[in-house]
Amino acid sequence: MQTLINHPILSVIKREAERIRHNPAYRFLLFGGPLIGILLLFYIFQQGVARDLPVAIVDQDNTPLSMQIGHAIDASPDVAVVAATSDLSEAEGWMKKGLVQGIVVLPDNLHKNILQGIESPVPVYINGTNVTVAGIVQRSLLTTLTTYSAGIQLKKLGMTGNNHEQAMVRVMPVSIQKHVLFNPYANYGYFLNSAMLYLILFLFAFMSSVYSFGNELKRGTGLSLLEASGNSVRLAVAGKALPYTVIFAGFAMLIAYLLYVVEGMPVNGSFLLLFIAQLITIVVYQLLGVMIVSVTRNMRLSLSIGGAYLMMSVTFAGLTFPMEGMPALARAATAIFPFTWWEKIVISQSLRGAPLREALPYLCYILVFMLLGFASFKSYKRSLSNPDHWGKL
Repeated sequence: MQTLINHPILSVIKREAERIRHNPAYRFLLFGGPLIGILLLFYIFQQGVARDLPVAIVDQDNTPLSMQIGHAIDASPDVAVVAATSDLSEAEGWMKKGLVQGIVVLPDNLHKNILQGIESPVPVYINGTNVTVAGIVQRSLLTTLTTYSAGIQLKKLGMTGNNHEQAMVRVMPVSIQKHVLFNPYANYGYFLNSAMLYLILFLFAFMSSVYSFGNELKRGTGLSLLEASGNSVRLAVAGKALPYTVIFAGFAMLIAYLLYVVEGMPVNGSFLLLFIAQLITIVVYQLLGVMIVSVTRNMRLSLSIGGAYLMMSVTFAGLTFPMEGMPALARAATAIFPFTWWEKIVISQSLRGAPLREALPYLCYILVFMLLGFASFKSYKRSLSNPDHWGKL
């Protein structure tokens, strides 16, 4: 028991705990930053589905029919009619100011043309600066207008003696049976929260590792660390990283609670694999922090590189642009980010419920990055014991 109490790794853990207790920067990276980031992002995306995006109606017909169309558009959950006018240029001014995301023009003689069986186009203008918003507005407006148009056709066919089934076949000879799998409600919370909350977690795991290991070089305390670890760089790294690993594992459980209990995101696969992958990915980012510090021997530069590397992983993970549409070189570059493989595991096991054999290769790819961290231990030990590598910002 006495041998266990005096084990070098415990000495390193106690040493690191003292640093955490006395340094506000450590406490922010470990507690304040992750907690604020996780709760803020969860609150932002908690609604899950975008609602009541602003649109304007340009009613140049001013008939009961045009008013009904306006009410039908406003009744759609995705958009809300926030302004109405008969002047298209006025509505265009609202769009240029960012007050509305779409404009629906109900032209003059709309009601008259419909009664006479004359085609009457309804122009729709959509703000395309935000692709996601534009897609939602376009889908909502087109669905509403198409449904209303079909309703008019059904009513006219019913007046000519067709029953409802016959009229439906004539209006829609080809019917679509849509089945949206894995995320049937198009919930952005499932898609974004499952990525962004863990990105925050990995960001602080990465940055705290860079700061902790880089601080030893900046302050010239490397020999003290090696002395506490019995001159073993492996015990030094393990002892310094372990308190952070435990704390970030706790945050991982908090994220899991928010996603799967509070938000109701499904777990169609193995939660055990998800949790194991979380722990491994946290450790991988900690080891990558050691690697960057051992290469640059400069804490400030390491923090900059680490932040840029992790933020780039959002783009290359396919969250903002699908991987399938990327050039071949960009698709190949996605492999150099652990976050890419982590996100594949989440989608595989949480949403799709794929077999374990599909997710295990992704986990193996993440483990490859762990080898890079292990390979940097000797270089980091040389830096700890070499005064020429101390004192850099």
